[in-house]
Amino acid sequence: MKRILLLLLIGSLSGQYLYAREDRKETFQQIDLSHHFKDVEGCFVLYDLNKESYQMYQPDQCHQRFSPCSTFKIPNSLFALESGVADDVQFKLPWDSIRTPDQSWMYDREPFKYWLQDHTLQSAIKYSVVWYYQEIARRIGAERMNHYLQQINYGNNDASSAIDRFWLCGSLKISAKEQVDFLKEFYMNELSGFSIANMKAVKDIILYGSTDHYRLYGKTGGGNCMPDKVIGWYVGFVETDDNTYIFATNMLADDFSAFDQNRRIEVTRKVLQELNIIY
Repeated sequence: MKRILLLLLIGSLSGQYLYAREDRKETFQQIDLSHHFKDVEGCFVLYDLNKESYQMYQPDQCHQRFSPCSTFKIPNSLFALESGVADDVQFKLPWDSIRTPDQSWMYDREPFKYWLQDHTLQSAIKYSVVWYYQEIARRIGAERMNHYLQQINYGNNDASSAIDRFWLCGSLKISAKEQVDFLKEFYMNELSGFSIANMKAVKDIILYGSTDHYRLYGKTGGGNCMPDKVIGWYVGFVETDDNTYIFATNMLADDFSAFDQNRRIEVTRKVLQELNIIY
């Protein structure tokens, strides 16, 4: 059992917190990033692979579980490949205009304008195509889906609501800290029961951008899952020349306008810059 049992404040001046767990103790350095989250309730988790240490802004929120929304496309892609539902990342599904009808507002809004066409696993994760991953989940089926969730220990592992919606404001919930812990095992090819080839294939399709100094991988997510707040996510990892950092950004806002212009990604970039990870 890997649930946190106790939170002890070691020193208010040092900002260090000790989380006692049944299997190990983990030390988190609390950092102040409030200037990046001025009009939203935000949290941020960073894991330094070399130091094997965490930094965290707003630890209470970072341990609170929310719907993963489209960040679940990362494990869903892995499940598709491991199950054989998708032969490879070029596995194509036709757009079904009856099951997923077009609407006028979709034609001039990103990424929705790209949904109204056939997609592969690679293109569907790029444009966050919900209908594609709903069909993937139907083909995986409830039995295999539950088995895979237990294997990766993803949040509360609960797919009990509809097979094609449980990650979209449904029964599945995960915290920002748990997102980072999943991505850490995913990055290090340590997910039990999954092939290294399939893990590598999914990493390749979530590459967001690269420079001479770093490569940024990630996936956004968002949903109208709460009575008075909307959820926004950006989770992933950044490889530098000599280290890898795994991160999760979580935001709660009054409406989706707070997430316009890729704000979740830009806030994450600014935090990574402030921490001297990217430049």
